[in-house]
Amino acid sequence: MKNSRLLAYGSPWHLFSLSALYFAQGLPAGFLGFGLTTYLTVQGASILEISSLLSITMIPWTIKFLLGPFVDGFTVLRFGRRRFWILLSQLLMILSLVPLFFIENGQYSMSMAIILAIHNLFVATQDIATDALAADSLEKKALGKANGLMWGSKVFAKGIGLSASVAIYLSFGVSAGLLVLMAMIGLIMLVPLLSQELDHKVGSKEEVRQANRMPLKELISEILQGFNTKPALWALLFMTISGISVGIYDVLFNKFFIEELAWTGEQIGAARPWGMWTGGAIGLLVGVGVSFYGSRYLLLGFVFLELLLYLFLGTADVELIASNGFLILLGVDIAVVGSQVIMFALLMSLCVTRTSATNFGVFMGLANFSTLIGNQIAPMSFAAFGYAGSFILGSIILIPCLFIIPSMTRSNEKEPELLIETD
Repeated sequence: MKNSRLLAYGSPWHLFSLSALYFAQGLPAGFLGFGLTTYLTVQGASILEISSLLSITMIPWTIKFLLGPFVDGFTVLRFGRRRFWILLSQLLMILSLVPLFFIENGQYSMSMAIILAIHNLFVATQDIATDALAADSLEKKALGKANGLMWGSKVFAKGIGLSASVAIYLSFGVSAGLLVLMAMIGLIMLVPLLSQELDHKVGSKEEVRQANRMPLKELISEILQGFNTKPALWALLFMTISGISVGIYDVLFNKFFIEELAWTGEQIGAARPWGMWTGGAIGLLVGVGVSFYGSRYLLLGFVFLELLLYLFLGTADVELIASNGFLILLGVDIAVVGSQVIMFALLMSLCVTRTSATNFGVFMGLANFSTLIGNQIAPMSFAAFGYAGSFILGSIILIPCLFIIPSMTRSNEKEPELLIETD
């Protein structure tokens, strides 16, 4: 009889646990990314300040490939190879927010940005450990379903975090919102605490057990082998480009809706979560769609939708945009999360070695680095071209992705072809 709380076999508890851990990652993004930037914009923060905050807090996500070797190479097996890092990082996620209570957190400051960057370092560690847990414990046929549930949960949590945090910040202050966030993360810690982890990677021989430390030579060999396929190379290129546009959008979005469309912070806090929740629901469906219909056309469709929406924001009349503001919010989040779910499943299927934390960290690190580039470009493009030109730039940047996708997914539909011989 299988252990009902074992993180394997795609059991209900297994999928629930992975979804709960992704929910825990989405909450800080909703409370501290979307919600706090909306609140600071209402308080008068400039585009340059929002760009600075998002850029600094994005840095930990761009160095995930540096965190991967620690997660892959070291652990304490009595807590589970991946669960050790998940539990440790979630505890540090909570503790890292404590300093925010001792600074003026109603206005942007460099101290706030640094504290949030440290917090995001622990969120990124939890993320990479969870990704590695999923790659280690899921069979390939279950990846689509699991990825849909995980990304859907994360986006749903972002929507809850945004909606709740804006309401709390505007009514009771930032400190009250932080207390709620810390309590929710602490509650979710019970899930990994109550779980049990396999002591081997699914698909490997059960007699090959894990150790507390992986030898350096073996670690490097496994990492290199994980990138030794054509699908991996196409994926690296795609991830390097695809996040720039949403990075520009995230910086300009609040100011554009408040200054140009005369929305209030309350309206944004109430409306945008619906786009995230719909995107989360679409993510769940995409998880099934990837399994049955293939990833190529779905990914092309979502990226093309994102491109069209940025183009609409850059070329349409302000009154026309204002009358369709809710649909734009809905569409962008659906397009972004839909493409993320597909890429998440595709990338995880490429992580076939025991260094899945490192390999997946490199992929996602590049994605976050491209978003960071977009955050940095946004103030410069706004100064040079205004809102319209910046959104048009975002749409143009996505064009190469449409040409990369067919080659990337065509390679992935077959067994990965090694580029060089390996032992």
